[in-house]
Amino acid sequence: MELREFAERVLHGTSLALKLLPAGELTDVDPGGPRPVERPTRPPALAFSAHRLKDELPTDLDDARERGRLLHRFANHELLALEIMASTLLRFPDAPRSFRLGLARTMAEEQTHLRLYLERMAALGVEPGEVPVNDAFWRCTESIASPYDYVLRMALTFEQANLDFTRTWRERFAALGDHDTVAALDVVYRDEIGHVRSGLQLFRQWKDPSIGEWEAFETGLAMPLSPARARGPEVDRAGRLAAGFTPEWIDRIELYSRSRGRPPAVWTFNPSCEDEVARGRPGFQPDTAARQLAEDLAPLLSFTAAREDVVVTPRRPSPEWQRAMTAAGFPLPEFVETIGELRGRKLGALRPWGASPDVAAALAPLGGPAWPPSLRAASDKAEALTWRREFLEALGEPWLAAPEGEVCTTLADAEALAARGWILKAPFSTAGRARRRGPLDDNGRAWAARVLAEAGRLRAEPWRDRVADLSFHLDIGEASRFVGAVRFDTTPAGQFIGTRPGRWLAREPAEVQRLLTGEGREPRRLRRLGDALARHLGPRLTALGVTGPVGVDAFLYRDADGLRLDPLVEVNARLTMGRLSLALEPRIHPMANARWRFLPVRSLAEGAAAWFAAALAEAPLELDRGLLRRGRFATSDPATARAVLTVLELG
Repeated sequence: MELREFAERVLHGTSLALKLLPAGELTDVDPGGPRPVERPTRPPALAFSAHRLKDELPTDLDDARERGRLLHRFANHELLALEIMASTLLRFPDAPRSFRLGLARTMAEEQTHLRLYLERMAALGVEPGEVPVNDAFWRCTESIASPYDYVLRMALTFEQANLDFTRTWRERFAALGDHDTVAALDVVYRDEIGHVRSGLQLFRQWKDPSIGEWEAFETGLAMPLSPARARGPEVDRAGRLAAGFTPEWIDRIELYSRSRGRPPAVWTFNPSCEDEVARGRPGFQPDTAARQLAEDLAPLLSFTAAREDVVVTPRRPSPEWQRAMTAAGFPLPEFVETIGELRGRKLGALRPWGASPDVAAALAPLGGPAWPPSLRAASDKAEALTWRREFLEALGEPWLAAPEGEVCTTLADAEALAARGWILKAPFSTAGRARRRGPLDDNGRAWAARVLAEAGRLRAEPWRDRVADLSFHLDIGEASRFVGAVRFDTTPAGQFIGTRPGRWLAREPAEVQRLLTGEGREPRRLRRLGDALARHLGPRLTALGVTGPVGVDAFLYRDADGLRLDPLVEVNARLTMGRLSLALEPRIHPMANARWRFLPVRSLAEGAAAWFAAALAEAPLELDRGLLRRGRFATSDPATARAVLTVLELG
């Protein structure tokens, strides 16, 4: 029989019997001309539904008929595979003979699979046509443009995924004691390994030799297909290794994430944004330590990104870390190593850590907006001093700080205030840097003179006896709102070293609890204050062009009258580690005592990976009802950390 005749009979047979007739010995002497896409002909009982159906799985597999209805779904998939392969033979008569004859051999095995499913259905009391069938696979393949495209879509996507689904369902049926169905699934699984192996061999022959295998696969798939469709819920590594995939490929399949629907938001980590803003134009070059820090911490954006989003990480996180993330219940976004990889894709919002001239220039090829100079004022610490005074005067509450602080425009004023023990801050600086306290020595005077020459002013305020550092987090927009308050830890110099996620207030000393709850009479005092900050800062920031997340530094301090709260020390018109700490909280058990620590790698004598392995062995992560309850969890990747490792510790 000619291949063309066999394909026509399968595609347009009016009964299952015709579609299942063995082909016998096949020749390919008269392939005919290319045929347009033709919808398959089916017996009326198995006609595609006029409405798109969801593949809803039976829930009670203890019931024999429900198992039969599930197998009906599998049978439809085998029939669709036969019809897709037949259509491919008719559409590409000039394809290599080895490809065409190999496809015919695969079709013979698909016929066997269909017969096995039909036999098991009958034994379980289900007839063909009892369950409505859909044409989802057909719709994903009817635009196949070449034999190579067929290999990408069928062998490397749908058949690769079927390794996972077949093995998973085999285990389910085995647990139910349905050994006859297990035997059928064993046949399907073994044959599927061979189908994928053949497709992988052709893919390696036909792909562009100038690009890698993964890139060729990922870029070769057309929407709505992506590598995410090439796997099931549980990835079958053994089957893929038997089919010829490398361990690295299997890692990529297992951990692949990409939006299937809405255009993904793109998250980029530019922690030098304040320095970029201070410069006022693109071209800031962070030093080696700052670059290493950015590379280490970029994956932290995973905690605020959605599963469908993209996070730009200069170093792709290791598979081990990504698996640990999913095991802990965190959804994984898609990771890319450069912004350039996203060119040509349909994207949603562009979400840098902080707006700056440099990040605006980097995101411009993706359609990002230009840098508006008005945003510079939002990061100006001297401007924030005015907002602080207005806020404190408007509230006039005795438990809050007095509205003290000045803006210096001359070196003499700066020296006079520093002589009183006040702290001087540059208008643009990151926490704990670009500041001096107390009487100025020669270096301090030179620093102050340089800042005044460059920025025209310095911020000055009294030095406080700090007790605890806090931050308030806002979403700024048409309806600005308070998101939450975070307790964080700093060094004596004011540098951030971690947070205390979760119910931190309940673990503070009694006097702190009394102040922040109004002696227990106002348990929502912090929320009320946060709402007031949103109302106060919202109009001021939106007028400067700020939208999105904003962090407001605050701290508790002690003076002669006791504890006070300074609620508006500095405004960070960007994402902050405090905001990421809030994003962690939904995964933390309410009874857990949590610390999120930022550990310098230089302090870990054995290195980040070895230190964390030992720390995890000492306190393995434990979940309670799906939430993180005890132990340690690496929130950044120990395998790649060079400057800092972040660890969530729970007790």
